[in-house]
Amino acid sequence: MGKVFGLIGMLCGIASIALIWFLYAMWFIALPIVAIVFGAIGIAKDDSKAMGVVGLVLGIIALVIWIIFPIVFLVLLAGLLGGLIP
Repeated sequence: MGKVFGLIGMLCGIASIALIWFLYAMWFIALPIVAIVFGAIGIAKDDSKAMGVVGLVLGIIALVIWIIFPIVFLVLLAGLLGGLIP
C-alpha cells in the first residue's frame, strides 16, 4: 500500500505538536485525532510501520496535552484568584 497513511499520520502528529502552542482552539482537536487514526491505519496497512508509529505517538501526546493544559490552567487560576479574593 505504500507509506501514505503513515506519512499523513506523521505529518498531522508533527503539526499538532507544533501548533498546539499557537492555535489552541476547539477545532484543533481534529489534528491529533486524524494523526491517531491515520497512524493506526498506517501501522496496520503500510509497508513501513515507523511513520505510523510516530503519527500515533505524537497524536496521543498532543491529545493529552490538549486535555490536560486547560485543567492545569484553570486550577492555577482558581488558586491565584482564591488567594487574592477574601
